Amino acid sequence: MLGLLFSGQGAQKTGVTQDLYEQMPVYRQTLDQASTILGYDLPKLLFDPEQADRLAQTRYAQPVILTISWGLYNLLQPHLNQDVIGLGLSLGEYSALACGGYFDFPTALEVIKKRGELMQEASDENPSKMVALMRAPLSAVEEIVAQAQGQGLVVGVANVNTPQQTVLGGELAAVDQVVATLQAQVQCRAIELKVSGAFHTPVMQPIQARLAAKLKTVSWQAGQFPVWSTTTKQPFVPAELTTTLTDQLVSTTYFAATLGQLAPQLSGVIEVGPGKTLLGFARKIQSGIATHQIDSVDRLEATIAAIGD
Repeated sequence: MLGLLFSGQGAQKTGVTQDLYEQMPVYRQTLDQASTILGYDLPKLLFDPEQADRLAQTRYAQPVILTISWGLYNLLQPHLNQDVIGLGLSLGEYSALACGGYFDFPTALEVIKKRGELMQEASDENPSKMVALMRAPLSAVEEIVAQAQGQGLVVGVANVNTPQQTVLGGELAAVDQVVATLQAQVQCRAIELKVSGAFHTPVMQPIQARLAAKLKTVSWQAGQFPVWSTTTKQPFVPAELTTTLTDQLVSTTYFAATLGQLAPQLSGVIEVGPGKTLLGFARKIQSGIATHQIDSVDRLEATIAAIGD
């Protein structure tokens, strides 16, 4: 069984997949279709270096990454000769659900366009940030965060990506206070992430109801392969998708624990999206696991050859 790992925000990079766009008609059609749905030139946004600042904005980054993942999956899917399980990081869960047939691509793109706009709005209205904590014990982070929340500070554990990496998010002063308190108690590095706001924390609560309203318009279908939620650490259930994805906006994502449950039954993992961030996480979660990229012609061909053995 193969694990399909769907990239999260931050994976976008100017020029990624350009060779696929130029050489693979199926992929080119996907990006062009997305341009029609979104109302702007997605290939220009992705491939033009002068668009880099715009590409980094949440409102644009999320639809771009979902589109890349959908296009890459359509190139990969005819060559999948074994069962698969889907797992995504944050917006990657929407990509996984689209590829798994829980909703169609145009609907997924409309939903993620709205999600990106709402998350950008929440970030603009309440300045916040996210910090990756390296080698900080999760129990210590959770204890200090709980103390800060008890003082009325808007802060939370956003992501537990690997056994060594926990991401903290919240209002600027609240995050600084938690990091200072933590570093006074344990040795750890804190690296500020290049994102527009504190996703998966209480900072996103003001937009939760509007995201839920958008999700309620979706007619969810039974999927073609299981997709696991990193919020619940269980497979998504169609009847509960709206609730789970609404909760995801303000809740911790447990990528490490979720993939850790699945890894022993996987022959390898493929990152369905730009880059290799999730493959790096996978190697830290399950030492020795086979990892594959598909975000260029050469990498796609190498992966198809490898999984066909």
